[in-house]
Amino acid sequence: MVSNFVRKLLGRKPPLPPEVEEAHAELARLGQEKPVVAELADQVGACLSAAYAEPIRVVVPSITKEAAAEKISAGVPLLRGEKLDIDWAAAQRRLQDVVGALIERQADAAPALARVVRSGQLAIAELTAALLAGQPHIIHERAGALGLDVSFTASVIPLALFPVLVPIRVGLEPLLAAGHWKEGYCPVCGGYPKLGEFRGLEQIRFLRCGLCAAEWQFPRLRCPACGNHDHRQLGYLHIDGEQNKCRAATCEECRQYVKMVSTLTPLSPMQLWVTDVATVHLDLLAADHGFSPPM
Repeated sequence: MVSNFVRKLLGRKPPLPPEVEEAHAELARLGQEKPVVAELADQVGACLSAAYAEPIRVVVPSITKEAAAEKISAGVPLLRGEKLDIDWAAAQRRLQDVVGALIERQADAAPALARVVRSGQLAIAELTAALLAGQPHIIHERAGALGLDVSFTASVIPLALFPVLVPIRVGLEPLLAAGHWKEGYCPVCGGYPKLGEFRGLEQIRFLRCGLCAAEWQFPRLRCPACGNHDHRQLGYLHIDGEQNKCRAATCEECRQYVKMVSTLTPLSPMQLWVTDVATVHLDLLAADHGFSPPM
């Protein structure tokens, strides 16, 4: 407490959490090892550093085991309909900082977004409410109406929300044992999977949320996006020699995909971002074949 006060008095920011520092270093190494992803790795690293520059006060909602069990059995994410107690002013500043970190790195799209965020036309509280209500399309529509780059805007929001939703998810995680989650979207916040893991020696499939880093087990022969379980329409795309390491699970029915990586243990929240950058070639491969990520 005293050290934070002294830092503020001297105009110094508190140090980044160790896991963020580690992710930043991993992204820097990744950019050096794979020049093709260097620009993206630099952007994600800068955004994470900006998002975690200062802590944001969040309070985990109080949800009873009975209410959680009822929601899970009905396929309703735990945060759906819950009022969040968050320092939204601090969260808005973090959003401004994240966008600000991209001003020079994304000179074609970031300046316009920065102006809109500063003006209050895009408020993090309203964006979060739309996501938790299962209406991410509202963000796309709002960005389009404001003349912003829609895909760029939608990609920045999860980075800014990570410091808010991850600690809430951690606090609510014990409630997930109240039932068995069967959906392809996150049981905590309703977000779509950023990627998935074939975990351990048994290669059990888990999906990982791109908003709060939640994990949930999911059948191998089922599409998270549309629920299709026809094995004739489910397949994989991969680079030769990488099929046991990483691949894109595709669905011919809805033409969507989810990146899957083989892991022994769960990826940490920060490793999700590093792994997402490291497997961007799968995104390009899937796009070349006409597949889109869950949205």
